[in-house]
Amino acid sequence: MAPRAKFRGDYKGIGKMLRSKQMQREMEARAERVKSKAEGLAPRDSGQYAASFKVETGVRAGRKPRAVSKVVNDAPNAAYVEWGTSKTPRHRTMGKAAGAE
Repeated sequence: MAPRAKFRGDYKGIGKMLRSKQMQREMEARAERVKSKAEGLAPRDSGQYAASFKVETGVRAGRKPRAVSKVVNDAPNAAYVEWGTSKTPRHRTMGKAAGAE
């Protein structure tokens, strides 16, 4: 029987990898795909909501820092478009875009 491989993790090295520039670029690329999908799904009443998607990338602070990238929409009505109100239906644009990736 062949000997079994053993893995001894270098947890500091793994942490360094998870916050590296390469990981940040990968997270940003994934967020850009979600942003693109969200822009395509966005309702176009005025066009402001669809034009307000942005990607923010960096390293999450805290005990276990990690590369993060998120899609945000800073239009004043973004929450109402996403979640709806008692008088308007919710569109879930960002939710659908994230689920499609």
